[in-house]
Amino acid sequence: MKKKIAILGCGNMGGAIAASLPADSYSVVCTAATEQTVCRVAKDIPTAAFTLDNAAAVEEADIVVIAVKPFIFPEILPYIKPALKPGAIVISVIAGLTIADLDQMLDAREKDCTVVRVIPNTAIRNHKSVTFVAVGENVPKDKTDEVMEIFNRSGKAFLIPEKNMAACTALASCGIAFFLRFIRAAAEGGVELGLKPGFATEVAALTAEGAASLLADGSHPEVEIDKVTTPGGITIKGLNEMEAHGFTAAVIAALKATVK
Repeated sequence: MKKKIAILGCGNMGGAIAASLPADSYSVVCTAATEQTVCRVAKDIPTAAFTLDNAAAVEEADIVVIAVKPFIFPEILPYIKPALKPGAIVISVIAGLTIADLDQMLDAREKDCTVVRVIPNTAIRNHKSVTFVAVGENVPKDKTDEVMEIFNRSGKAFLIPEKNMAACTALASCGIAFFLRFIRAAAEGGVELGLKPGFATEVAALTAEGAASLLADGSHPEVEIDKVTTPGGITIKGLNEMEAHGFTAAVIAALKATVK
């Protein structure tokens, strides 16, 4: 039998999750705040049903994904809390709310519901998300495996201790912006060297993608750097200029600044 999955909030995250789910395995219902949003998103996810009623979506759902903005969650909580099906898996992508917070707010233990925290990044819309999954104590392996399967459909999912969530979010979610800023800087350098902006941006992005692929088999970045850094060559001169301007220190400082 198909499992019913309710996705509350069909923005970038919720919509991408819904789009990744196979129709032969899941009966998907998504919610939105307005008819306008429903009409816009429904075109991209023809296999899903849509409603403005969060409580109706949650009823009988085996899995509930809460993908609304943090300030909206308190508004919908009174509606979804009594509608939760006993034994359901509740997946939260709301940053800042711990498993303990959600357990208490949803009275999850009274209904034998499993609460899971998940943090994808914005590359989820291209099925390239790095997603982190944290579960509470004594969560059955089959439920953990099911959550991991869902998020491995839209990228690579990692099961981590909840205490590491902030650090992982800094590296992969904030990290999206940091890597994009490097690509932008590289493209601007290319423009200064005489290349057209669009071309320079495309080349920088493809080069970043290629660099990442060199680490796919577990190679260390420095090993790959050594392969293109000849003694007295231009690459080592560029690398030394980057370090002279504080590149590594700036990246580390940026990551640490995102963790409270």
